[in-house]
Amino acid sequence: MREPESRETQYQSNMTKIRHTNYVRNSRAVVVLWAFFTIVFLILNIVVFIQPQWIGDSGESAVAGFFGLYRRCEEMAIEDDFVCTGDFFDFSTILNSYFKACAVLVGVSCLLFIVCVGCFFLFLVLNTATVLQTCAWFQLLSGILMLISCILYPAGWDDAGVQVVCGLQADKFDLGVCDIRWGFILAIVLVFDAFILSILAFVLAAKQANLLPEVYKDSDKEPIKY
Repeated sequence: MREPESRETQYQSNMTKIRHTNYVRNSRAVVVLWAFFTIVFLILNIVVFIQPQWIGDSGESAVAGFFGLYRRCEEMAIEDDFVCTGDFFDFSTILNSYFKACAVLVGVSCLLFIVCVGCFFLFLVLNTATVLQTCAWFQLLSGILMLISCILYPAGWDDAGVQVVCGLQADKFDLGVCDIRWGFILAIVLVFDAFILSILAFVLAAKQANLLPEVYKDSDKEPIKY
């Protein structure tokens, strides 16, 4: 009777090892997918930061133009090229204090994701769960900064420079005759993306803690490590 029991125990042990191996592989695949989307987010975050397409003229605007976080572009004459001004490293060229604050917030948000991507190299030397938790906090803070900038940005719409394009009726949280452009919409989408990536990183970190580092022994083999 002992021999069947021994075979059954060995079979269960082998099946458990197979399930655990599949669990580890699936977990690593999700981590790779998370890392890929983190890099995509960084690229989109940089695009949102540098593109002056947060708000812009509509068909009713007297002057064609559009605005970003720190740059503004206006058409000097009908069917003429746009002339853009504004430099992130020269705050005196940014229209108002609200736009300046938003530029800094989104810039720091980009920097946090750059640091997060740089942390990928730590997977080679540190525990996976530790790296994921570190990145999760960076992503969460980045999402919060992006959210604050999206809320704060409309407070600067009463600026005289904005009113040249959007009309005198433009006011705080009122675009007048202008429209929201794709840059602002993408920034709002990135807020949710940052929170989703952060939550996923926290969940993956917790999953990594459940991965058994050393399990199951065969009678004549060394312990199997993952």
